[in-house]
Amino acid sequence: MSVVVVIPALNAAQTLPRQLEALNSQTDLDFRVVVSDNGSSDGTPDVARRWVPTFHSLEVVDSSDRPGAAHARNVGVGSSSEDLILICDADDRVRPTWVEAMRRGLASSDVVTGPLFLVWPDEPGRREVWNVDAPPMSMGFRPYVPGCNAGLTREAFMGVGGFDEDLFRAQEDVDLGWRLVGNGHDISFERDAAIDYFQRSGLRSYLRQQWSYGRAHVTLFMKYRDAGIRSASWKTSARWFVEWAKQLPGRVRSGDGRTAVGGAVFQLSRCWESLRTRTSTPL
Repeated sequence: MSVVVVIPALNAAQTLPRQLEALNSQTDLDFRVVVSDNGSSDGTPDVARRWVPTFHSLEVVDSSDRPGAAHARNVGVGSSSEDLILICDADDRVRPTWVEAMRRGLASSDVVTGPLFLVWPDEPGRREVWNVDAPPMSMGFRPYVPGCNAGLTREAFMGVGGFDEDLFRAQEDVDLGWRLVGNGHDISFERDAAIDYFQRSGLRSYLRQQWSYGRAHVTLFMKYRDAGIRSASWKTSARWFVEWAKQLPGRVRSGDGRTAVGGAVFQLSRCWESLRTRTSTPL
């Protein structure tokens, strides 16, 4: 089965070489790469083109006509014809067996993901693993496939219409996974399809990302509000913040203060957007 790796990119000139180097070091090198540039102003397309001689096939496509990772991924997939679609991000790093494990998983499943090993550039000694042995779940509703570590058959991807480009802030990968599951597809998990998942460098950038995630959380819920997802009451939200405040000093002392504050910013954003849209949403 033919394989294409799609990488959405926006101002990724500094990080894209790390991802391309990782792809060039795979145990399975039988794939094509498509870098979908979403309107970069830092020379990202030129950086990508320098790697063309290194790969069996590498193409840069222009997706600058509409902002958002969802659109960039859709354009990248649409420019290709391979049977199997692998999607990763320009600022992460796939592990050496990523393509091989994805191909193996997609031999028996239509959708595959794997572990995310969190990397904190500001805290080089910190180690965390996310969704270590199963696909992640959101809002207690359905599992999904993270957009930074996704493998799909073309038939499954096209069968649900690709990513929803209206979800431009975030959560477009959660939505895709939910629609895939709703369409009868199981999401398989391959332990060797792992990536190093780089977190935002700098506290302001990280918190801005969490604020955007909180707003996108509400937008996604509103799309599925009639699907039976249980919302959190305002009392439950208030109780969460009280418990967060109690735990914060200890988490700061243990070196987890940044994540704790990020969680609070996410929840504040969720509450603000819920008030603005007059809807009650899950934690």
